Amino acid sequence: MISLSRSTIRRLNKLPQTPSVWEGDRRPFLAPTSGEDSQEQNECVLWVDAHEGVVRGMDVVNPQAGPEAVVRTLIRAIENPQNPGKPARPQKIVVQDREIQFY
Repeated sequence: MISLSRSTIRRLNKLPQTPSVWEGDRRPFLAPTSGEDSQEQNECVLWVDAHEGVVRGMDVVNPQAGPEAVVRTLIRAIENPQNPGKPARPQKIVVQDREIQFY
């Protein structure tokens, strides 16, 4: 299980909490590479605010990256969301993968 530092927890707790539900997942993602007709298999980590219907954070990661990649993207979605979002913590987080749920 990942352990956040005390300073990270304090920083996150200072942000306002919204009454929204965020959904997060990690899915296969084919990205074109510089070679002829070649594609690199990566995964896309996505955090969506289901209430607002906006993407809060998205990142493309290597499939070997552990669940920490999902947590890093979540923290970035909280502190520095993609436009038009403002920094905030969700009231509830929903994930499909049970391993990610424990993180």
